[in-house]
Amino acid sequence: MKKKLKKVIFRLFIFIFIICTTLITSHTEVLYALEVDNSIFLKKVSKSYTNKFCNAIGFGLSKESAMNFSFEENNQVFKKKKEINNINKELLAEEIAISVIEKCGYPINLKGEKGILEFKRYYLSKDDEYSKKLVPLPVPN
Repeated sequence: MKKKLKKVIFRLFIFIFIICTTLITSHTEVLYALEVDNSIFLKKVSKSYTNKFCNAIGFGLSKESAMNFSFEENNQVFKKKKEINNINKELLAEEIAISVIEKCGYPINLKGEKGILEFKRYYLSKDDEYSKKLVPLPVPN
């Protein structure tokens, strides 16, 4: 009797362990899939912005004009994508800064880690400025 009870308890323990393990691993895969999708979208936005910015610099636009042009164009391209609202601006700025410095840092006199940090700060300030421009101000009564 005692042996049979031990056997039942052991089987119950194994069953609960298998169920818990299955539930934990399946949720991890969903989170991983969401993270991968987000990083793919981040890279897509970064690549698009970098191409527009570097092409504008190549055509002779100033850094500020190229930045404004790239913001306008990228916002037109990605405004209908719901992921753009959930994107981490810091990560996006970092990705863009690295990409821009690698691709066209020389014409704008930026290079290395210092150039990446400078461009990232400049990008975030322009992004903040652009965001404030898009938000309608309340009308006083």
